[in-house]
Amino acid sequence: MRGLRSALASRFSAAALARSFSSLRDPAFRWWSAAQFVSGSGGAASMVGIAWLVVELGGDGLALGVVTGAVMLPTLLAGPYAGLFVDRFSRRAVLLCTQAAQAAVAATLAVLAFGQLVSLPGLLGLSLAQGVAFAIDNPARQLLVLDLVGRERTTSAVSMNEVIINSSRIVGPAVAGAVLVTGGAGWCFVVNAVSFAPGILVLLLLRIPVAEHAAAAVEPLAVRAPEPPHAQSPWRFAATTPRIRTTLALAIGAAASYNIAVVMPLMASDVFGAGGEGYAAIAVAFGLGALPGALLSATGPVVPRSEEVRALAVALALAVLLVSAAPVFPVLLASTALAGGASMWFIARANALVLLETPPAMRGRVMGIWAMMLPGSSVVTGLLVGGLADATDPRVAYGAVGLVIALTVVAGWRSLRTPVS
Repeated sequence: MRGLRSALASRFSAAALARSFSSLRDPAFRWWSAAQFVSGSGGAASMVGIAWLVVELGGDGLALGVVTGAVMLPTLLAGPYAGLFVDRFSRRAVLLCTQAAQAAVAATLAVLAFGQLVSLPGLLGLSLAQGVAFAIDNPARQLLVLDLVGRERTTSAVSMNEVIINSSRIVGPAVAGAVLVTGGAGWCFVVNAVSFAPGILVLLLLRIPVAEHAAAAVEPLAVRAPEPPHAQSPWRFAATTPRIRTTLALAIGAAASYNIAVVMPLMASDVFGAGGEGYAAIAVAFGLGALPGALLSATGPVVPRSEEVRALAVALALAVLLVSAAPVFPVLLASTALAGGASMWFIARANALVLLETPPAMRGRVMGIWAMMLPGSSVVTGLLVGGLADATDPRVAYGAVGLVIALTVVAGWRSLRTPVS
């Protein structure tokens, strides 16, 4: 008991909390973070709008899984190849292209929604188009953070990024809930299209430090030293490094728990009889819970310990099972907040472990694999969870996610026993 009190005290100490925010001392990171909060809020609003349009168009749980999962299909199929772009080209140039492309997709959705021309196939096609841009954008954003703040503050930056994402999950659904009632889903897409402007402006103005990969990218091939075997294949590196292999497997379950757009609209409408406002409230509750989880994730060591990642995965499994068993809507909101906190704490620490344990020359490709697992695997898990919700009940479908996470922890228990050096 004394050891537990000591561990909790260390997490909430002034020094630990100062470490949480250390990355924000960098002005460039502050500007980029603010821009990402705006675009993240727009993206969250858009996802609520898309999910509700699917329901309005008569789609079921499987349709929700297909449409929301389509955004991640390119990431699932080509994660490391997208990472190769990031390893070889300017992060700024890559991100300018991907951010502009995603803004164009959002604007197209808005035009179709206002013209009442939206169909399920149209939503699917535009989700795929957004997914192509996102597949390259995701690893580029993660490595830009490392370029801006350096290794010592990477854990803080990753955690602050999760705070930003989940703050946007509060603001975005709240905005979406208001515009769904007053103006329709089209305005969700307008908000999303406009939200990319700050990020593009910041990228144009930022002075980004030269990354560790830059020298390797420009060095003549004739004078390069031979790469070690694992550097030639990100898959081999991931498969032969037990900590990373198990963490990537757990990321699949975390992606399913995080992807509430598949099962929660059905939970709101079919189980609790709530409308679009009820689904928005669930999404806000998830984001509210995720904020302290993301903050706490930055209070630990710079390089996360394997045992910590394992314990957080257990906590996530229990929280998801609690959500699936919620008897009334207020309990659902409270347990969803707990699941949000557990998921963000796990995701941030697991993300930092994979990033910092990977050799610099192949970080883009390995983070492409990370993106395949989280959130890319939601293409498959969304279909499975949505189909299971149709065949049984949304509670059963989400509870199955918690059970799978728990079983994965058990299977990889020994590989996450040794601390990361």
